[in-house]
Amino acid sequence: MAILEVKNLTHTYSENSAFINDAVSDVSFTVEKGEIIGIIGHTGSGKSTLVQHLNGLLKPTVGTVLFEDTDIWEKPKEIRKIRSKVGLVFQYPEYQLFEETVFKDICFGPKNMGLSGDELKERVLEICKIVGVREEYFQKSPFDLSGGEKRRVAIAGVMAMRPEVIVFDEPTAGLDPSGRENVMQIIKDYREATGATVIIISHSMEDMASLVDKILVMNKGRLYMFDTVENVFSKKEELESIGLNVPIVTRVFLELKRKGIDIDTNVFTVQRAIEVLNSLKEGNGNA
Repeated sequence: MAILEVKNLTHTYSENSAFINDAVSDVSFTVEKGEIIGIIGHTGSGKSTLVQHLNGLLKPTVGTVLFEDTDIWEKPKEIRKIRSKVGLVFQYPEYQLFEETVFKDICFGPKNMGLSGDELKERVLEICKIVGVREEYFQKSPFDLSGGEKRRVAIAGVMAMRPEVIVFDEPTAGLDPSGRENVMQIIKDYREATGATVIIISHSMEDMASLVDKILVMNKGRLYMFDTVENVFSKKEELESIGLNVPIVTRVFLELKRKGIDIDTNVFTVQRAIEVLNSLKEGNGNA
């Protein structure tokens, strides 16, 4: 069942001026309920502009965005309701923290949805358990936390609204490897706990390979490819032609194949690489 459908979406900046620019041009795709979708593309390919249409932060110049078969702009005055159903976590979300305590910041979204009292507190506790925000932090100022802790709080604030779709724009930007791994685990845990549909923009092919079901590739504002992880990453030359690449582990296996080793090259994660190498070691050939 489709939860989101984008139809012939075009977004034009600086209309009626000499600087007119189609940041997104005639893009159409469908997201099924419960899917995890990755969006990749070089800088300026239209990724961030595209996802800002999914919850009505931007309005299409041409085309429509449907949430559960209804145009999200059918009733413009009710667009805030869409934003509680389709949550958006911006790049560097910690910059949007503003309340005086961690607890109040996480409460802000669900409180505006009408939650209060024990229901509100239970919602916040539930999300903090998933995200890893400890109760001892609740009365601290979010600005006294470390960078990684701030990001957890900011993500918790969006998750606490319990959106049916949650969109992440480069959620691991600026983090060290440990921080990146923690954030990706938070996303996995949230999806497993809630069954939410997840959409992630990332420059990390490794993150895409380990987490998503399908990958949407943007190029110069247009949809270049939308398929399974295996089908997208099997097109190494096509991706390279638009300035992208496949995961590092895939490149290693492609090089082994080029050197004459009979080995499966449909390897996109370290775990899959271990399985294939163990099979080769045991004399089974391709796994």
